[in-house]
Amino acid sequence: MSAGTIALTNNSANVTGTGTAFTADLKAGDFVVAIVGGVTYTLGVKTITSSTALTLVTAYGGPTATGNAWTAVPNATLVGITAQVAADTARAIRGLNLDKANWQQVYSGTGNITVTLPDGSTFTGPSWNYLVTNMATKVGGAVPVNQGGTGATTAAAARSSLGAAPTSAPVITDGATLNGTIAIEGTQLNLRASASGGGWPFFITFMAGQGNNLPYSRIYAENSGDITMATGVNATVKYFQHTASGDLIVPRNIQCTTLIQTSDRDKKDFITPIANALDKINAIDGVTFAWKTDGTPSAGVIAQDLMKVLPEAVGSIFDENDEYGTEEQQVEREVVDDEGNTTTVTETVSVTKLTSKRDESKRSYTVEYNGVIALAVQAIKELSEKVAAMEAYIGPENLTAMSKEPTS
Repeated sequence: MSAGTIALTNNSANVTGTGTAFTADLKAGDFVVAIVGGVTYTLGVKTITSSTALTLVTAYGGPTATGNAWTAVPNATLVGITAQVAADTARAIRGLNLDKANWQQVYSGTGNITVTLPDGSTFTGPSWNYLVTNMATKVGGAVPVNQGGTGATTAAAARSSLGAAPTSAPVITDGATLNGTIAIEGTQLNLRASASGGGWPFFITFMAGQGNNLPYSRIYAENSGDITMATGVNATVKYFQHTASGDLIVPRNIQCTTLIQTSDRDKKDFITPIANALDKINAIDGVTFAWKTDGTPSAGVIAQDLMKVLPEAVGSIFDENDEYGTEEQQVEREVVDDEGNTTTVTETVSVTKLTSKRDESKRSYTVEYNGVIALAVQAIKELSEKVAAMEAYIGPENLTAMSKEPTS
């Protein structure tokens, strides 16, 4: 920094200094550099009036400010800086031209090419044009694996060369086990069973790792549309089902913030009030109990009792589910080698098969508690009618007096 400070006035060519020595530090043609409001201004000097006053070549165009630090820059210094910038620019342009020449060789060279790197060193190797036009003719028209290719000219041979799995599941020779294919078709991942028994089932099994061949949970489709999820397969299995008819069946609780059921009049036919609801409500009991499976306490009604008076609110579910197990089997599959020859190999795979069919005769009754609510609503209405009739027969004033009599 030069001595003292300067004052700059917007749209003025006059500069004043405090503690400056303009006559000693500057001459016509030099430059004054100052930072005002974070912006650097380089101002050309036209004349030196005194040690504390000078005139600029062009009026100052920044904000008016006083007490600014400043630097005197001789004309020769700035010219040198400009020359250096010009030299760097020229060097950059030469580098760009060199890069274009290098890339031109990479794309269009017919054999080995030599390119110049940014540090001035060179590299010699085959051009991309050479790789495209020559390497594809090697190894029977295939690019070798060690040169970035698959070593094959067909999809099956490429998978075999790279050690990839076949696109379809192995064929089970004895035909006793359910098997099929996995395919990506358009935007869908399709699991396609090849055996119809059980309604074209297909299984996804989640196994324990690190050599533990144990199934932990399983998702499978069966019965031509049911989706079943089995948890605790290796312990106490629980089944969760989405049936093809639209039901959701779970073995324990459903926990949610609220449960909303469809009840629109427009979706119902043959709407009829429940007859003799009060007698029917008296025929069932509200009870508390504990579930036999795990001792969990609960409350409700008994389905068999409700069936006698309101069978429309009673349904049933199977007590059992189909059981599946995993076993090792020998399977055969075709492998295509690099020469296009097909051979059959035998492998050991884990497959899922039906081990126990559910007993269709074993069912448990279920209760639609909306039906119980409807029964209670209608019973309350009947009871209300009885109270109204009694009130009309006795008279409101007598009924009021009776309600005030002390009880023994």
